[in-house]
Amino acid sequence: MLKRNFPIRLLIVCFTLLIALALVRDDLCSIQYQDGKKLFKAVLSYEVRD
Repeated sequence: MLKRNFPIRLLIVCFTLLIALALVRDDLCSIQYQDGKKLFKAVLSYEVRD
């Protein structure tokens, strides 16, 4: 039964994280993490079509 509910649980966790990020951050297209001298940055680029 645990394996049957896993996709639903994973979807709920991902959806909750997206909502939390949307409430905290102004921009969901860029995420930065800095640890001392190291800087990790992920940027999502997209193009809006008319």
